Amino acid sequence: MSDLLIKSLGFKNSARIYLTLTTESVNYIGDKLQYFPSALDALGQTMSIATIMGGTLKKDETVTIRVEGDGPIGKIIVDADAYGHIKGYAQNPHVHLENNNQTLNVESTIGTKGTITVIKDLHLKEPFIGYSPILGSGLAKDFAYYFNISEQTPTAIMLGCTIDTDSRAISSGGLMIQLLPNTKDEIIDEIESIIKSLPPLSEMLASGYSLYDILHNIDKDALILEETPVEYKCNCSKDRFAKGILSLGSKEIKDIIDKDGFADTVCHFCSNKYHFDKSDLEALYNEALIKEENKSKS
Repeated sequence: MSDLLIKSLGFKNSARIYLTLTTESVNYIGDKLQYFPSALDALGQTMSIATIMGGTLKKDETVTIRVEGDGPIGKIIVDADAYGHIKGYAQNPHVHLENNNQTLNVESTIGTKGTITVIKDLHLKEPFIGYSPILGSGLAKDFAYYFNISEQTPTAIMLGCTIDTDSRAISSGGLMIQLLPNTKDEIIDEIESIIKSLPPLSEMLASGYSLYDILHNIDKDALILEETPVEYKCNCSKDRFAKGILSLGSKEIKDIIDKDGFADTVCHFCSNKYHFDKSDLEALYNEALIKEENKSKS
């Protein structure tokens, strides 16, 4: 099954149920940057929740998630939008930690202290920025806590990523059940009972359950509202990196020209490389001079 996001209404239109599969997207970047198993697991779970958050947005809105713990993986940064596009990276992809029973230790990979930051570009004057702490008991609980505290929306989250011995995802996905306003207590009790009865999401996905199977087990009468294909998509380009170099200012660009005569840049998200030769840098240097001169006159 290709990567997918399913948006649905369940429990007599009292809850939003979002389900996503991100296996192909996780393996795309995992293969490209040679992620180690527990690092790939951590990135995969973050990509799944970002995909779900992206699905809650309107067209052209975007969300950026930053998971910054005290573990060896460092920062995890993932971007997503309403069209199912996602990209992400971990600061240190070459981390592999296991528990005593040889399961992947994602909690120690990320760390038990730190902050989750969610930045939503809603095309307002300022972006929405929400924060919550890393609790150290798994990303699913961390993000459920984020929704409950930062967005005041009662939410249940399940995240699952199963990695094989070749550092590839057998399956990766996420589930969000979010209560709508004025949900009756008996429905809340029903949802809590169903969540407790479900096997781990990683177990369901790895054993061959489709997203539709899982949705049916949650609520056989759920109404599917939309199905969106999900893909890893990076919007980097040489022009974008040129703007970054231009922002350094004429002095720093001149230093690069004098010292190296060229600049090589690499995209964190997809590892694409962009080379700037001396003539490229000189053109940017001249452009920076003109901008600085115009700024000084204004």
